[in-house]
Amino acid sequence: MNEKITLTNPNGEKEERTVVCHFKSVSDSRPNIKNIPILVVDKNEQNNGNDVLEFFWEKDGLYQAINDQAAWSEVKGIFVSMIKNTIEVVGVE
Repeated sequence: MNEKITLTNPNGEKEERTVVCHFKSVSDSRPNIKNIPILVVDKNEQNNGNDVLEFFWEKDGLYQAINDQAAWSEVKGIFVSMIKNTIEVVGVE
């Protein structure tokens, strides 16, 4: 996926980012993020030689940082499972 998006910060500052992926969990086992779109973007930074990613969820019609600890835990679990290829995903090319 090589899509670019423009993020607008609360102060009005705009940044262009590359979308890594986006997904939505439909599982009842993840009630904090069920049917909520999750957006993963490249932060254009590196930490110890690794690319840094940012995760956002759609709340109130806007993509926002995930500040809910339970939801963040569920998102991390899904993303790690996607990397390890241990979770069924639909629409991945």
